[in-house]
Amino acid sequence: MLVSVAPLLREAVGARESYDFAESPIDPHGENAGLLEAGVREVDAVLNGTHTDPGIFVEGKAKASVDGQCSRCLTAIAVPVEAEFAEQYYVTRDVISGASLDNPAPVDAKTIGSDFRIDFTPLLAEELIIATPFAPLCQPDCRGLCEVCGEDRNQRPHQHEEAGDPRWAKLKDLEGFQADRD
Repeated sequence: MLVSVAPLLREAVGARESYDFAESPIDPHGENAGLLEAGVREVDAVLNGTHTDPGIFVEGKAKASVDGQCSRCLTAIAVPVEAEFAEQYYVTRDVISGASLDNPAPVDAKTIGSDFRIDFTPLLAEELIIATPFAPLCQPDCRGLCEVCGEDRNQRPHQHEEAGDPRWAKLKDLEGFQADRD
């Protein structure tokens, strides 16, 4: 999502602008193709920009569908993700004259280039990755994979005889043992 913020930078400090963005599915050849690298398949976002003294402060909310894998049965799933975020973008040039500003941005800060356009795709991808659950489930009561044969228990519920560890097999002989006591 490439947005020109020059009109907002020409306004007084404190001016606000809203940017709505929705794409379902993400076009692999479009300007938001970078979201596909993060596993995002569809996204709906609202971003609010505020003109601040150092540049543009962006607050936003995004809802997306992200490719994932169930942490129990390893089935491919679409994980619903919601993220809220805020980021400061620093302006490096005067919006009227185009001259470089004397106040350099902090070292790791996000900056607004000389074309006064911000690509929000990396910000959205980063925030959606952070908001994606670490261990998503295909359903809350997913039974997972069988630890003996590896089959999906959701597809074929079953149980096996206890195989047991062969190193402990000798202890099985002691199951009914009772020592003679005097």
